[in-house]
Amino acid sequence: MLDLDRCRQFDADDPLARFRDRFAAPEAGTIFLDANSVGAMPKDVPARAARLWQLWVEQRRRGWTVSDWLEKPSLLGASIAHLIGAQPDDVIVTDNTSINLFKLLSLALRLRPERKVVLTEPGNFPTDLFIAQGLARYLGGQVEVRAIDRRDALLDAIGADTAVVYLSHVDYRTSYRWDMVEVCRRARAAGALTLWDVSHAAGAIDVDLEGSGADLAVGCTYKYLCGGPGSPALLWIRKEHQKREWPTIAGWMGHADLFAFASDYEPAPGIMRQLTGTPAVIADELVAGAFDLWREVRKDELVAKHRSLSETLKALLEQECGDLGVAIDSPADYERQGGHVAFRHAHGGPVCEALLDAGVVGSFRKPGVVRFGLGPLYLLHEDCWIAAQRLKEILETETWRDPKYQKVSV
Repeated sequence: MLDLDRCRQFDADDPLARFRDRFAAPEAGTIFLDANSVGAMPKDVPARAARLWQLWVEQRRRGWTVSDWLEKPSLLGASIAHLIGAQPDDVIVTDNTSINLFKLLSLALRLRPERKVVLTEPGNFPTDLFIAQGLARYLGGQVEVRAIDRRDALLDAIGADTAVVYLSHVDYRTSYRWDMVEVCRRARAAGALTLWDVSHAAGAIDVDLEGSGADLAVGCTYKYLCGGPGSPALLWIRKEHQKREWPTIAGWMGHADLFAFASDYEPAPGIMRQLTGTPAVIADELVAGAFDLWREVRKDELVAKHRSLSETLKALLEQECGDLGVAIDSPADYERQGGHVAFRHAHGGPVCEALLDAGVVGSFRKPGVVRFGLGPLYLLHEDCWIAAQRLKEILETETWRDPKYQKVSV
């Protein structure tokens, strides 16, 4: 049985404890379990922003040459490459997840021109599905987006007509994690490519793109990676694919010699050709506040901390709230779980709203899933204990029945 003392002992033994004080502390009494939506802010972000404003005032256009604005997409990518099992020069941070999905899905189709099927699941994240559907419509029906509900049936459906298996590594509702190694093995055996969205995985669980045999990947950086609301997304391409095709969006920053101002496009070497327009300088500087920390983080310690938080939280939810209608929706086996812990309750939406008033910030997804996203660099096991106790009180007192909690926010 877990108690508060045991949770505090876990925290005392935490090798990542040194990072906690480098993030801005929440308001007293508030516990943020929403790393799957927006991660914590590093303390030095305001100072970084102030320095950038001053550079803007003093240097204006000279900022492009006296600063690292143009290099930031590749520098940021290199900072987190070790977290996703990639080489530093194979990752960039640019644009947003949807744009990067469009770039890479269209690239995958050009790399397999004789194949016409994009294989996915209906539970894929909506933007992933929308990008595929929009691209198929744009191509005039030349491509079929085939969404298969059962995971075993999806694997069995990978065949000679499959151009790309297109999946989120982690289900955004239940936190179910695909076995990336097995999916990639099955796809490669059939001659198909794989494109992964690691938004609900990167910065929390073990992601090994190269080792798993993946081909392409994208992911947002404002969740577990703490890049700030709406921060640019990551994009990764296995090295063997990087030079085989022009990028779908052949932008100025992706030119081999951008200051030549040439009339004809010549793609930059490797991953850099996937850059499009001017870097988002302000956003990039805020992202750097977190990514400078990520360079110092050992992946094995990150994964171990996240596993410990997850198993502690699941055990506490069952121990304290299992008799009050709470059922864990995430896989029992941690190796099948993603970044967040999900649980169901018959009145999950109002319960989530009551939790917000009680200082526990999670999120709700229909029909009845409450999600707690676990940020390993700043979250304590003690936080998990307190959250479970507050949830228990809400359920015992039926606070969630208050009319003000019946309108559920995102």
